[in-house]
Amino acid sequence: FMNVERWKKIKQIFNQAADISFAERRDFLDELCGSDAEMRGEIEKMLVFADDENDAFENNAFQIFNDNQPETIPERIGKYKISGEIGRGGMGAVYQAVYETEDFSQKVALKVIKRGMDTDRIVRRFHHEQKILASLVHPNIAQFLDGGTTEDNLPFYAMEFVEGRFIGDFCAEENLDFDERLKLFRQICSAVQYAHQNLVIHRDLKPQNILVTSDGTPKLLDFGIGKILTPDAETDEIGTATQFGMMTPAYASPEQVRGKRIGTASDIYSLGVILYELLTGEKPYKVVAHSQLEIERAVCESDPIRPSSAPNRISDNHRSQITNRKSLKGDLDNIILKCLRKEPESRYASVQEFSEDIRRHLVGLPVNARPHTVSYRAAKFFQRNRIAVVAAALVFLSLCGGVTAAMWQAHRAEQQRVLAENRFADVRELANNVVFKYHDAIADLPGSTAAREMLVGDALRYLDRLAAETTGDVELQKELALAYLKMGDVQGKMYAANVGDTKGALASYRKSVALFEEVVKNKPEDYEAMDNLIQTYDNLAFLTLRSGGNEGEELVEKALNLYEKIPKNQANDRRTLKLIDLYIRFGDMQASRVENLAAHLRALPIIEKLINSGADDYETVKSAARIHQRIGTDYYWLGIQSERENELEKAAQQFAQSLAFQEKSHAAVEKMFALAPEKPESGRYLAAAFGNSAESLAVNNRTDEALRMAEKLSAIVEKTLQSDPHNRETQLNLSNANEIFAKIYRRRGDDAQTINYTEKALKIDETIYRADTHNKEVFARIGERHKLLAEIYAKLDAAKKTELRQQIEEVKRGVVQVIRQ
Repeated sequence: FMNVERWKKIKQIFNQAADISFAERRDFLDELCGSDAEMRGEIEKMLVFADDENDAFENNAFQIFNDNQPETIPERIGKYKISGEIGRGGMGAVYQAVYETEDFSQKVALKVIKRGMDTDRIVRRFHHEQKILASLVHPNIAQFLDGGTTEDNLPFYAMEFVEGRFIGDFCAEENLDFDERLKLFRQICSAVQYAHQNLVIHRDLKPQNILVTSDGTPKLLDFGIGKILTPDAETDEIGTATQFGMMTPAYASPEQVRGKRIGTASDIYSLGVILYELLTGEKPYKVVAHSQLEIERAVCESDPIRPSSAPNRISDNHRSQITNRKSLKGDLDNIILKCLRKEPESRYASVQEFSEDIRRHLVGLPVNARPHTVSYRAAKFFQRNRIAVVAAALVFLSLCGGVTAAMWQAHRAEQQRVLAENRFADVRELANNVVFKYHDAIADLPGSTAAREMLVGDALRYLDRLAAETTGDVELQKELALAYLKMGDVQGKMYAANVGDTKGALASYRKSVALFEEVVKNKPEDYEAMDNLIQTYDNLAFLTLRSGGNEGEELVEKALNLYEKIPKNQANDRRTLKLIDLYIRFGDMQASRVENLAAHLRALPIIEKLINSGADDYETVKSAARIHQRIGTDYYWLGIQSERENELEKAAQQFAQSLAFQEKSHAAVEKMFALAPEKPESGRYLAAAFGNSAESLAVNNRTDEALRMAEKLSAIVEKTLQSDPHNRETQLNLSNANEIFAKIYRRRGDDAQTINYTEKALKIDETIYRADTHNKEVFARIGERHKLLAEIYAKLDAAKKTELRQQIEEVKRGVVQVIRQ
């Protein structure tokens, strides 16, 4: 066992000893190690590796230190039978293992922390790696399967066993040419971009962490020093991993080597080194000495050799198709060197942008890494249209005069084509910026609804223009489908801030459904697209409740059927929460309150199992709040129904059940708010919880408490509406608050206040309906409010008639008494 402080001291002495001559080291170590023979032994072992002829860039200090500590291979770990060792690294060993039952057998890769490395910090890093892997589901990322501890309390986890070859070996042995290597590399870019979109940086990208299966599918491995870019990430502890020698210097960015703060640009740098090596067989830098100082100087200060000028020093089988380096000159030189710039801000802005430049090179289009000069564009045009240009030249030789006109027309056509191409790219970029950048930047600003309405109109024009060009372009279809889903949410998502355009939201959701269905049809293993299609089905189904549509239940059934098609090994907490959402929505669609309750109760044991397992993140708590609220509301309406049928004892029991579930929901909402008070969603859920609690308290004859809850609801809604008076969903929330006040006062028998609040709610509903006539939910409420007012006024009229009759009878009795006297 070695603690961090001792390791720091060893590392410091080692770095100093590596920089002095062999003859001077003995006296140097005598002085600094003193009588600590164990420390001296470890440093001398590390110096043996430092003096080795191998490239010092290839290993990190943890590997050098730990690879000299042999361990026996266990026969079994937990439920897994060990069949051999795959590899051994800085924190632990990786074994090939098998999990067998009577029904199936599954081969896995099992990673276990080494004995001696199980310090608190390393164990936290190991669990951090599990958290990262469990959150990533992508066809080019090895899938996390299971986790646990060994009998001697060492943590381990199991992941998908990838039978393949390192990417460099695969390219060489399969004799891949440059274009084939670039296409393979773009799949790795897709995996890294997915990780970045999920706020994860890999931080140790290298060829040894990329395996390629026999069918040519690359798989990204080892997020051992990955970093989660969220506020709750353990930046002080785990985020400093690269400062402890756990990175691989050959592929580390300058900011990693210097121990500075890193971001996604660091992974882009590492990808650039990998691509450099795949296309040249060399690394961008080479050092003669093996000290830490020389390594840092090479990465941080030396300019990389242009790939097309890299020396031919490697003669083994990795050379393969790497023969004509000059073909790298131009686009590929510029693309790779842009990734390898010292300043992070000078590299590509994203992995997607990097990958797109490679695609443009492959299809012969100008790349963004080079200035778009006239001569450059002309050269690219010639490369793409070589046969046509040669044919035109032959025609020119035979028909000089006619060809002059033809070439002018061709030139004009090319100008128009390039212009159209640039305009298409501009429209695509602008549409994405409007939908995902500009809108999100102002979405939570007070009073932004009017501006958001204008952005929606502009974005939809751009999206509809792009939609006409999606034929065969799956990535563009996915991009557009996500954009239409976002537009539908902004236009009219139920119970979220929106601009009150129900008809527009329905149209946008349907466009999103059509595009995602096409993507899933063409790429049946794109589970991310499946998830997004399920979400779109859900949002569209929910909105049909408001619009009066009848396809809601069918949409939810489609979503549930699609959910079943996702393999069980792809399951995670996020997808489990989506299943709960679908059960909630299925219950919402049922025709009777009994059926509502039965469907909602199906979700209850699922969320309880998650909560009991220790899950207490924001999304899990939100799901708990939602399902308890739905069940509480179902019992509320069942109680109202029993009350109308004069089954008062049954109604009392149902009202009590309603209050119990609403209290659980309210507690979960309070926890949501504590976890993320800055989220507007947390505030909306808190307001709704006050309203639901008020209704349940009122029917349980606790009207004083109900009024206090309703006043809290009203205060939140009115404050929100003051900052954004055009927000239709907030207007609807204020109408609901007035309705709740009316219900409470009606329970008290206060007709005057019941009329007052009902008329307030009615006025708001009529304003909303005039602006959005497709909102059938509001239309139905208007009818209910008129009916309630008519009932109360009729009752008051009857009371006045009774009072008049009583007065007449009293007068009669007085007259008779006078006569008798």
